[in-house]
Amino acid sequence: MATPSLDIINAWRAHQLVASVDFAYDDLVTILAGEHAGNVGSLVSIEQLEPEVIFLIEIDSGFNVAARQSEIERVD
Repeated sequence: MATPSLDIINAWRAHQLVASVDFAYDDLVTILAGEHAGNVGSLVSIEQLEPEVIFLIEIDSGFNVAARQSEIERVD
């Protein structure tokens, strides 16, 4: 498990590209799998970079939940 450095998180929050990260800070996403499937929320942080990116998402109920990059999709 590779936890991102503060520099990487700050770059991502400044909307700079980060390798292997397909979503931008504050993107509105739907969670597709797991306990919170169907919830919509905004990306607020990166919890892990490897082996798969895991984001912290503030869902519409106000709670923060973690979800894998492969388990979310951007809301258009």
